[in-house]
Amino acid sequence: MEGNFINIDFKKIEEMVEDDLVFRNQLLDAIEIAVEELEGAYIKGIGEENLECIKQARHKIKPTLSLFGLKRLTNILSIGKKKLAEDGFVNDMDAHVKEFKECTQSVLLEVRNYR
Repeated sequence: MEGNFINIDFKKIEEMVEDDLVFRNQLLDAIEIAVEELEGAYIKGIGEENLECIKQARHKIKPTLSLFGLKRLTNILSIGKKKLAEDGFVNDMDAHVKEFKECTQSVLLEVRNYR
C-alpha cells in the first residue's frame, strides 16, 4: 500500500506480517488500542498533575513506539518528559497537550486509513 504516512512506519508492519492479513489487522488493532490508552492516561496525568501516571503511560507505550517507528510521537513524549523534569507543572502545558493530541489523532487516522 502506498500513502503519505508520516507518523508510523508501515513497512515494519508489512515485514512482520509477511502477507498475513489477519495478523496485520491484529497488529493494527494493538497499535490503535495502545495509542488510545496512551492518550487517555497521558492527558489524565497532566490534568491531575500526576507524574507517576504520565510515567506509566510513557513506559507502557515504549515497545510500540520503537517497534513500529512512531518517531513523531516518541519525540513529542520526549519533549514533554523534558519539560516536566525541568519545570514540573509550573509552565502551562496546553501547547504540549495540543501537539500531543494532534499527533495521537493523526496516528490513529493513519492506522485506520491503512486498513
